[in-house]
Amino acid sequence: MGEAWPSCEREDCRGVRVLDFDHCLEHLEPGRQDEYFRGLSLGAEVDLRGTTLSGELVTRLVDAVGSIDGRRAEFGRADFAETRFPGLVVFEDVTFFDADFTDAVFEGSVSFDKAGFRDSASFLRSRFEDRTTFEDVVFDDATFEGAYFAGETGFDRAIFKEGTFTRARFAGAVCFDGAVFKRPADFIRGSFDGRASFCRTKFESAALFSSDQGFADEVRFDGAEFGDEAEFNLLRFDDRASFLGAKFAGDAMFDAATFGDDACFVDACFEGHAMFEDVRFRSDARFRGAVFVAADRFGPVSAERLDFGRATFRSRMTLFAGSPEMDCSETKFEEGVTLRLVRHSNLGLERSVFGKASTVSGAASVTSVEGADVADLVFTDADLANCRFAGAHHLDKLRLEGACTFGSYRNRQVLAEEHVWRSDRSAPVGPRRIADLYRQLRKAQEDSKNEPGAADFYYGEMEMRRHSPATPWSERFILYLYWLISGYGLRALRALATLAVLIAVVSTSIWLGGFKTTPAFGDTLIYVAQSTVSLDTKLATLPKELTPLGEVLRLVMRVLGPLLLGLTLLAVRNRVKR
Repeated sequence: MGEAWPSCEREDCRGVRVLDFDHCLEHLEPGRQDEYFRGLSLGAEVDLRGTTLSGELVTRLVDAVGSIDGRRAEFGRADFAETRFPGLVVFEDVTFFDADFTDAVFEGSVSFDKAGFRDSASFLRSRFEDRTTFEDVVFDDATFEGAYFAGETGFDRAIFKEGTFTRARFAGAVCFDGAVFKRPADFIRGSFDGRASFCRTKFESAALFSSDQGFADEVRFDGAEFGDEAEFNLLRFDDRASFLGAKFAGDAMFDAATFGDDACFVDACFEGHAMFEDVRFRSDARFRGAVFVAADRFGPVSAERLDFGRATFRSRMTLFAGSPEMDCSETKFEEGVTLRLVRHSNLGLERSVFGKASTVSGAASVTSVEGADVADLVFTDADLANCRFAGAHHLDKLRLEGACTFGSYRNRQVLAEEHVWRSDRSAPVGPRRIADLYRQLRKAQEDSKNEPGAADFYYGEMEMRRHSPATPWSERFILYLYWLISGYGLRALRALATLAVLIAVVSTSIWLGGFKTTPAFGDTLIYVAQSTVSLDTKLATLPKELTPLGEVLRLVMRVLGPLLLGLTLLAVRNRVKR
């Protein structure tokens, strides 16, 4: 409440007395009201505190003051503190020099469109119960601290040379489209219960929206320009929040903010630091096409889906995220990136650009690196079971560290492309291209001195060469035998089993017809086993002379036996080599 003033003689009225009269303007007799209005002129100072002013009285007041510059009226100091406006109020195209509407109540619609507020304008704790418009208004120094707007409110294209909305509450829709705030715009501890629009708004200085309350309905900052820091810390966005094409020249601060629905930062530009620490996106967070100039850290954040497709990071970035799905397709990390993701995150890196050394860690599931240059990329503890490598550049320089896992097929690691091909032989990526992928990844593992890790890639390469129609039939036959007897030199038990079968077959054959007399089968078995390692037998019970068939079989064992033993040792070596 303001200071006491001489009030109307009516017992139930607090309106200030009109000068030289005993009543407020509302309760003056018609003749005396006319006398009051005739006494007003250009630049008149009016004191109507606590008075109830109908729309008709406001119109007569404005017309009585008048103007000489083509505007509707020009007031000097106008004091409407605690004034009540019960009906439609029109202050359009009016100029106020020092206006005070503190604790005023506007019960009907009110329009201040194209008005000008020179010096100070106070709407402290004012209440606007119906539609309110301040479109195209110029405020030299305005305060709406603690004001309440119940209905639709418009500040379109308004210019605030100084302006504050601390603790202001907008219960209905509010629009600041095209408005300009030349000094800090203070909305701290304010709340927006209806839709809010700040499209193309220019905040030439700081924009302060920090609060533990926030936006209960959709809010749009599409095309807004923030000339200095923009502070949204702790703010709650219960519905959709859109910053489409917004420009942040200073730091953009969203620490500990909560987004209840879709958060759109598509094509936004962050020239300062982008602070999104401990932000929670309950739905999608879209930064597609956004540009981060100076930001070097993003997160930790959580979201249902994070979209950084076509985004550009011009400084080295460390990005912490917890999201079931994260899209970094066509994203440019010009100075490199460290991506730290939680388990069960799906990460797409199609056609991404890594300007310098980059790391992806945290057991995330990488879905694709198609079209990306991975020469400077390191995967640490990544899940690559579903990763598509076809089309990636410099796969032979990709580094795999920690517990990187691939898909599994018959107890070996396989690429997703092979899984797809085995389920659909007409898949676009066929055996020949898959063999190339295995070859490059094998080289990358070998260059990292990870011979056991390269073994499965070698096996996959051989498999795809064996199945490729482009491989000559003679080579495919050799590869088939190589696979059958030793698993391409990687299956020790298979080579041993082949050797055991060979010994058994040759022993039986020699026992039946390899000697001129028939020895005991056990002695024959020992003889064949010794022949495998080129040892002469010492058994006296064996016949000394072999038949021509026996000589041939003995020669076969002396050739194939050491070969199979060598393949067994090779398989063991490939699995344990460091």
